[in-house]
Amino acid sequence: MKISLVGLGNVGCAIAHALVLKGFANELVLVSRRRDFAMGEALDLIHSATFEEHQTEVYAGDTAETANSDILIFSDSTHVPADDADNYSRYAAAESNLDRLKSRLPEMAALSPKASVIIVTNPVDVITYFAVQLSGFPSHRVMGTGTLLDSARFRAAISQELTIHPDDVRAYVVGEHGDNQVAAFKGATIGGEQIDKNSKRLEMARITAREGMTIYAQKGYTNYGVAGATYTIAESIARNLKHTMPVSLLIDNYYDVSNICLSLPAVISRKGIERVLRPQLEPDEIAIFREGAARVSETIEKLRPRLG
Repeated sequence: MKISLVGLGNVGCAIAHALVLKGFANELVLVSRRRDFAMGEALDLIHSATFEEHQTEVYAGDTAETANSDILIFSDSTHVPADDADNYSRYAAAESNLDRLKSRLPEMAALSPKASVIIVTNPVDVITYFAVQLSGFPSHRVMGTGTLLDSARFRAAISQELTIHPDDVRAYVVGEHGDNQVAAFKGATIGGEQIDKNSKRLEMARITAREGMTIYAQKGYTNYGVAGATYTIAESIARNLKHTMPVSLLIDNYYDVSNICLSLPAVISRKGIERVLRPQLEPDEIAIFREGAARVSETIEKLRPRLG
């Protein structure tokens, strides 16, 4: 299993380390504009791997070295500083991040025509949409981390309230990876028992939607959570686990929304997105879902001319 990772900021380095620790990649190629940094990161990761039972070949490379990858991961991003959570927007670097994707993905996709693509770069729904266009791959082989981490945060909050392990909470956050994400309560359960929707849990969902911003304001970036989300997707592809998880994917007529990328639960396997699930939403949730869709669609149309 060969994985190529583009972008070695705080997020990319955390992803690289997680992949080495998990051990399902035989080969990991690190691609960065900072070649010396990538070489140093590769050497550091090799040393880290000496403490593991498994071994991963890690090295710095350019686009050419990514040929015949099974998975391409893009976390390349322009850093946008923010003084506090209220002043940070995942959409702030949309133009420059699309330009970064455009500069590498088409050639890398041509060199790895059977690969699956995982987009981490924000705004993840917008960038995932353009990754489908730029790669030329069928849409089931292109996905973004989307609301997977948001769902994990929401499950953690529910688990603390109900004093139950997070793995035993079945609840998904869907839609936009942003302020208009939707906690889908109708299908949320523990042990087959529905998790009731009340004002306290709605507030928990609201806090969940802002937790990434809070972390960003406090430490300047988020990295460990999204790294966990990324390797979870990659591992399900690599090991054909067929786990169900919400990822950003090309929407096809879900509550009258089509042809943009938003998160829905999907079965992830060696094929990529093997099946898309369509949870039922309540009327107020549908309205929020559509608001998020409108924001993503507006940004896509604004950026479309940059494809040339």
